[in-house]
Amino acid sequence: MNRWKATALHALASLLLVAAIAAIVLPLWHPWGLYRISGVLPLLGLVLGAQLAAGPLLTLIVFKPGKKRLRLDLAVVGLLQLAFLGFGLHLLWQTRPVFVVASDMRLALVLANEVEAADLARASRPEWARLPRGRPLLVGLRPGTSRTDPASVLAAFLDTGMDRELKPAWYVPYAAIAPRLAVNATPSTIDGQPAANPAHAAFRSLPIVARHGAGRLVLDAGSLQPVRVVTYR
Repeated sequence: MNRWKATALHALASLLLVAAIAAIVLPLWHPWGLYRISGVLPLLGLVLGAQLAAGPLLTLIVFKPGKKRLRLDLAVVGLLQLAFLGFGLHLLWQTRPVFVVASDMRLALVLANEVEAADLARASRPEWARLPRGRPLLVGLRPGTSRTDPASVLAAFLDTGMDRELKPAWYVPYAAIAPRLAVNATPSTIDGQPAANPAHAAFRSLPIVARHGAGRLVLDAGSLQPVRVVTYR
């Protein structure tokens, strides 16, 4: 086997490995298309780039048929690649979505590294006192004051800033905030566009914000459960 064939096989194995990671991470931690705003896609690109640089590229450099220390060199390359992979997986874990927090007029995506341990300890319910390992939890945000009038949207926004959205002490069950969401949600199509016939629209949508992006979360009009995240360029 020559170095080009060895490099090509190594590159293919690296691509398949990252593809397998993405196939697990995206549906598990980013339901409803949260990957569009969570920042995971550039991170997966970084993981892929690191794998290609630490694996196939180094294989191309060190591989030489008949070389006495070839096995040792390839073992070192493999260890370096595993080290980069471990670091990449750690980053994916630390930046996974853990809460989708609904307030009166919007939703916010909260990542694992945005929640302080001290705030978790003060969670309003035991199930919110630890970060989920799987899909993010859908919760509501207790408003600072009682506001259900659509005319008070701006005041509600000021009451429910990102600071409180990062603090589980302010969380309430999603069902408790759903009636407030219904007041401000826009009748929409499945693509988040305004519905032509608002009275019979099957979906509603609201803004959803995250550290790395923003879009609209399309909700089922009946249950107000999330359907998909859409973004516009």
